[in-house]
Amino acid sequence: MAAGLRDGGGPGMEGPGDSGAGAEEPGPGEAGPEGPGPGPGEPPEPGPEEPGPEESRGPGPEEPGPEEPGPTEPPEPGPEEPPGPVPEPAPGAPEVAAEPSGPAVAAEPPAPGASGTAPGPSEKKEEEEEEGGDPAEEQRERAALLEEHRGLASERERLRPAGALLQLRLGELLRLRKGERPAAAAGGGGGRQAPAYGERLRELRELREVMQRAQAACEQRVRARSGTCRESEARAEEQWEAFRHHKKALALRALGNRLGGRAAAVQVVDGVLAKEQVKERAVREVRVENVKVKLEIQSLEAVLKAQGELLKGQSFADLAYMKKENQKLVEKFDDLCGEILKLKTQVSTAVHILSHYREKLRFVEAENQVREAELMDIDIILSQKRDFLTRKKQARDRLRANTLKLQQKRGLVGNEVLLRDFEEKVDTLELLRQQLETLKRHHTGLILTRREIQKKVREANSVLPF
Repeated sequence: MAAGLRDGGGPGMEGPGDSGAGAEEPGPGEAGPEGPGPGPGEPPEPGPEEPGPEESRGPGPEEPGPEEPGPTEPPEPGPEEPPGPVPEPAPGAPEVAAEPSGPAVAAEPPAPGASGTAPGPSEKKEEEEEEGGDPAEEQRERAALLEEHRGLASERERLRPAGALLQLRLGELLRLRKGERPAAAAGGGGGRQAPAYGERLRELRELREVMQRAQAACEQRVRARSGTCRESEARAEEQWEAFRHHKKALALRALGNRLGGRAAAVQVVDGVLAKEQVKERAVREVRVENVKVKLEIQSLEAVLKAQGELLKGQSFADLAYMKKENQKLVEKFDDLCGEILKLKTQVSTAVHILSHYREKLRFVEAENQVREAELMDIDIILSQKRDFLTRKKQARDRLRANTLKLQQKRGLVGNEVLLRDFEEKVDTLELLRQQLETLKRHHTGLILTRREIQKKVREANSVLPF
């Protein structure tokens, strides 16, 4: 172990343990357990992320996830594609967990067992201060992110049918904008496209389920390897500290008599150890950067290879498509030539008709001028008669007002109907008055008779014995 640590800064630092297990990174086209990097035109979907060791130890260069060429049709928002197989570590190197990195994948620093040096007590304390968060808070944050992810996933499942319908409508509109015929006029092509689109959606749903299962398996492997990594790091830290103390003791013992005292030897040894620590940090950063560059080169090579195959396949498809389009354009050109001949004959006919209408228009304009002169004369006569009619109406209104006043003043004179009615009313009133007098006298007689009868009854009652 000590020999391996002593030779960490030499040529052996780029051994198989560093490239395979120093930082467990996904291969080309992969982006860790959380899914691949975002394709072109598809925004990265936020997912729950755990802070990796390199994120807590300070900022470092991040490697962007390899971009996979997206499909030609508009991508449907959904979960990421299933990740590829995670590379296994080399047998001779300690396992390091590959933390999820979202859109950008950052390589982890190699384990202390594979590097030349490890952080001392002061550096360990600084790293703990930089990490600054307890595991309970990280677990709460992770649980909140997972809950938010589940809510967004349910919302996506709810909006997926509406998105499918909108994509169908968008495809129809794009075809119409490009000048193609509608699906109904082309012989019912939309009826065949709809089942195919539904089949593709079902395949996509199955692939997402496979991706979710693979993601769960990868997360389980990450948790297992994270525990193993922490144990390996703890053992490496203990051995490294023991090695440093032993090396410091040997150096003090060797330099104590030569430098004239233990204090001077301690100062010199501490300076040497500090310089060694600085160099170890630089070596670690360079090693991490080297691993990142290697992974980036691999991913870019895979992307270039995939793009080359895609372009090769697309070239044949484009050639066949262009042939069909050329045939359609030739047929359309022939149709347009026939239509142009028809339009030329129609234009010549229209020119003759327009000349005839132009002559007729001139004749009608001359007639309109004559009619306008006559109309002006008629308007003058009409205005004069309108003034005369206004004066006549005013005289009629004055006469009507005078007649109304005279009718109000004369009363019943000259109105035989009202006079006859008034006489009848007077006679009827006189007759009713006489009847009223007769009834009053009769009523008075009845009252007197009643009083006499009551008097007789009282007298008879007073005479009768009890």
